Amino acid sequence: MCEFTGFLLLNALAFKYVYPFIETQAIPIPIPVQASLKSAYSLVGGSLDYVQVMLSIPVLPLIPVASFFIAGSILGRFFCGWLCPMGFIQDLILKIRGGNPKINPRHHEMLKKIKFIFLVATLFISFTLALSQFTEHGVKYKRALGPFTTGILFHIQPETTLTFTIPQIVAQYGYGSDLLDFTTIWSPGYLTLLGLSILILFLIGGYLVPWFWCRYICPTGALMGIFAKVSFLGLSRDPSKCTKCGECVSICPMQVRILDMPWEKINDQECTLCLECVGACPTGALSPKLS
Repeated sequence: MCEFTGFLLLNALAFKYVYPFIETQAIPIPIPVQASLKSAYSLVGGSLDYVQVMLSIPVLPLIPVASFFIAGSILGRFFCGWLCPMGFIQDLILKIRGGNPKINPRHHEMLKKIKFIFLVATLFISFTLALSQFTEHGVKYKRALGPFTTGILFHIQPETTLTFTIPQIVAQYGYGSDLLDFTTIWSPGYLTLLGLSILILFLIGGYLVPWFWCRYICPTGALMGIFAKVSFLGLSRDPSKCTKCGECVSICPMQVRILDMPWEKINDQECTLCLECVGACPTGALSPKLS
């Protein structure tokens, strides 16, 4: 219920299309979740989107960076588990599918590094672009990057495709949507195809593997995971109550090996603090801990 409420709050601008008398507009506040700045429905924007756009101008993104540091160091990946639109959609897919399939632990350990590759690539492009604009090569670099000037995933992440690309195509179809233009290699049509392909991958991946995007692809989750290892908020396991039945490990959508963690404080970079394990524990051995 909390995830659904968070999803509605982040996409509150959608209500003005249903109830035109409601006057709402986007609030320029960065939140450390994957909420597209291109979306017509998002009340706020994702911090990483702000970082990419501001560096492409270039403007120093102090507030978006601070949002990562403050939220991550205090709450870890709490926003991933409770407010992120992509997390809500994946949770919905998992509930429709049923069950909580696990993948080979060795494969899981390898795959979860992919999101850090996307994070490094996104930040590398953004920072080098910002620096290049103080040299004679800035214009050439921008031209070479084309639409990826604002980051690798900015135009093609699933949230953008769902809340911007598809609605725009539907709305403009009768007049010939610009998003279906294939004139040049950097024409919007190719970005549209790439975005739709990634959306399909997101949906299929989410059906086959719980929280596929959050586990293996999301650069925002990767960055928040770095802070999660030292965050004040975590979980604790009472060894006097824990029977090591494995229910917590079985239900965890991020495949965190909870029983292998220190019982005093669990601060795993993959843990989104969804609290599924807390609810599943038959002896009440798990609980949130702020320290």
